[in-house]
Amino acid sequence: MFEVVTQVLGYHLKPSKPSNHLPLPPPFNLILPIKSLVQMASKKVNTARFKFGGKTMSFTKSKTEAAVRYTSGMKPQPKRKSGKNAIANEQLRDFEIVHARGGIDQKLDQLRAQPDVSVGTHVWYVDNEKDAAFVPTGYLYIEFKPGTDELKQRALLDEFALNIREMVGPDAYRVNTTPESPNPIKCAMLLQKKRIILVAEPEFVTKPMTNDFTMPSGKFIASQWHLDNTGTQIPIIDIPNAVFGTAHFRRGADAKVKEAWAYLGTLGSANLKIAVIDTGFSTDHPQLRGDGTKIRNTFNAATRSADVSPWFQASDGSRGVFSHGTSCAAVAAGAWDAQGILGAAPNSRIIPIKLDILSDDAIVKAFEHAMLNGADIISCSLGFPKPVPLSTWVFNTIRKVVAQGRGGKGTPIFIAAGNSNPASNNQPRQISDFATHPDVFCITASNSLDEPSSYSFYGPNTFMSAPTNGNNGVGITTATVKTVDGFSLQNTYTSGFGGTSSAAPLSAGICALVLSANPNLSLEQIRSIFSLSADKISTGYDANGRSQRLGFGRINALRAVKMALQLSGGGTSTQPPVTPTPTPQPPSPPTSGIKQGKVTYKFLNVRSGASASSAKVGQLKQGDVVSLLEKVSNFWRIGPKQYVSADYIQVLANPGTITPPATRKGKVTSSFLNVRSGPSTANAKVAELKKGAIVTIFETSSNGWHRIGTGRWVIGSNIQEV
Repeated sequence: MFEVVTQVLGYHLKPSKPSNHLPLPPPFNLILPIKSLVQMASKKVNTARFKFGGKTMSFTKSKTEAAVRYTSGMKPQPKRKSGKNAIANEQLRDFEIVHARGGIDQKLDQLRAQPDVSVGTHVWYVDNEKDAAFVPTGYLYIEFKPGTDELKQRALLDEFALNIREMVGPDAYRVNTTPESPNPIKCAMLLQKKRIILVAEPEFVTKPMTNDFTMPSGKFIASQWHLDNTGTQIPIIDIPNAVFGTAHFRRGADAKVKEAWAYLGTLGSANLKIAVIDTGFSTDHPQLRGDGTKIRNTFNAATRSADVSPWFQASDGSRGVFSHGTSCAAVAAGAWDAQGILGAAPNSRIIPIKLDILSDDAIVKAFEHAMLNGADIISCSLGFPKPVPLSTWVFNTIRKVVAQGRGGKGTPIFIAAGNSNPASNNQPRQISDFATHPDVFCITASNSLDEPSSYSFYGPNTFMSAPTNGNNGVGITTATVKTVDGFSLQNTYTSGFGGTSSAAPLSAGICALVLSANPNLSLEQIRSIFSLSADKISTGYDANGRSQRLGFGRINALRAVKMALQLSGGGTSTQPPVTPTPTPQPPSPPTSGIKQGKVTYKFLNVRSGASASSAKVGQLKQGDVVSLLEKVSNFWRIGPKQYVSADYIQVLANPGTITPPATRKGKVTSSFLNVRSGPSTANAKVAELKKGAIVTIFETSSNGWHRIGTGRWVIGSNIQEV
């Protein structure tokens, strides 16, 4: 009878090799839950949720990949792949990953039927994120509840046709599946439902991830001065062969985002979601699309639909595009693309919420959608056209979202303070509407020279400022979108974004880095971290360290991340960590044939390794000359276990001689070109150049004009650099 039952079910519970189970009395050999075995044999599992390591994990079966283990000594010679879409098989320990464009189940059945294949199994991914394959090895770790009768333990193992390979401890076993067993994932899921089971986990094999961190790079990485301001000229992304000159920058007038990435060793957590409330989004832009999983839970608050496109229709019937939302979302969490453009938290997800009409109902629905869809952070760079207070309904909704979000830990909401415009005679005024809410972070503007931006609204609710454009500073390089024909979208980039509209999402992205460092922070801890870590730029701070124009100061991502990590280590205080300054190591003596370099900043930390996260071992002062022994990444080694950032070292052509700044040459491409006394057509004409004339370019203004001499400027669009 026992043999008949097992053959009908498709399971053969007599192992082909001698079992190391203890013999069981007849009742346990005969009583098998037939229904559960039938279900195990027939039901396919594409998504599996089960406990692993004490947490409930979600695994998704690959539709295009499987893994096979070959019988020892029988692995076939690899076949040469042909065709542009051919994918080489990857080796994962003793498994080989095989690919199929479709019908992976059929492919796997064919492989299992081959005499040289000993194991064929599916490939699984965590949370459907296809960056790391997990292959079940066929082994499981099982713990029975203490006191479980040994006969019941062995009966359950026989029910699933599992062989004991190792007794790990009392009531704990490492087992392997057999051809008669369900697959390891099903085994784990079904075993976890058994009352006598304490732990049942499949064993996986996957590739280890090293702790190496690669700093983002690309042609225009330096153009994003708000992430790392080196004080040097930078290329303008939307004006060919044009640059912003050094007069527009002050070294260090930035948000310290690149340093925060290096300290974290990551570009932020993919588990965090930033809701961006704005006028519309081009979700196909490479910055917003990313790997295809960045955009989540799109919502149009006015139409209650998922359409968040940036299109609008003007009063004359023509169609236009709002680029504002695309730029805001990209500043916060734009993906790292081929040109080196990215947001403050490139790994984080984006919840785009379109709010192109300001009504109480639409505003409430926008903020509630963010909370209900798991937004960890909210950024909003919108405001009313006139200084009006929030309605009671909207005020209470924002308060509820702040208090109840993130599972009760509190949702940080970053609001742009607002900018002066022709409607206000270009005069900044006190903040109003969203920015006045006492529970939000009101963000004002500072520029690339560490000055308060004169256009920014301000007031007692100002929490902090963030780098953006203004005064003689320059704009933010990020994503934008436009239309040429009124029918199709053109995804592109600009170096001219700015205002408090950019400052707020930048702060939101930095908050995502802070929560990447410590996701358990409460809202009050986040407030404390930002207030204590901000840099006191400019003047006007009161006894509490707060300014109406800059709040607690300019945001500092590096210091904020360090404080968040300090709290994750069990600290209870949000006071900034105090690091004693070691005695500076003396600069290495000059050596014949070795390059020399001069420190260009007021101080320069010497570190034990070629990374900003390496231990500080000394400090140099501006003007110190050191020997440059070798360059490692972006650091110079100046002695044994002594490294300094190359960004703050001027390489000397000869000892004691500073290399003169390089000049650029340009050629006039138009039939003639007016030379003016200043960088605009409003300035007086002082000369005229002919086509083909060669000029020296000393600097480029923020609006794309080149200075070719004292009081001599030409428009950059008619100059080709040579």
